[in-house]
Amino acid sequence: MSKLNIKWKIISIEVSEENQIIPIDFKLAKDIVKCSGVYLSVREFVNTPQNTMPQIGELSLMFNAKSKHPLHFTAAYSKDISDKKETLKLDCDIKANTNIAGFYIDYAQMRNETKEFQPYTLSIYLQCYSKENNSTK
Repeated sequence: MSKLNIKWKIISIEVSEENQIIPIDFKLAKDIVKCSGVYLSVREFVNTPQNTMPQIGELSLMFNAKSKHPLHFTAAYSKDISDKKETLKLDCDIKANTNIAGFYIDYAQMRNETKEFQPYTLSIYLQCYSKENNSTK
């Protein structure tokens, strides 16, 4: 008999240039069987003149050798912790030994008071489930 355990997988994307297009190719562990949610966060506090930027970039993720494309949306940035949302729901069964593929496009909105682009790290948190074998019980 097997039981499912929640595991968070993190994909970090370093955005060093404005309008940068960053390909994503991330290998999941063999025991991952499902991904049920995703949450995005900018790791650094970016010193921008405005408190929120509704559109900082575009994220697209494909699962199971690109046969499922459950996620394509615009990422936002906020300095206010109360603006943080719960995970975006996914319902994606994972085939064994497949990668998560996709891309992130920066919209060149992360600018400081002097209009200089501010590099940042986008962290993609995937809420996944893994199988735990309880055959010894």
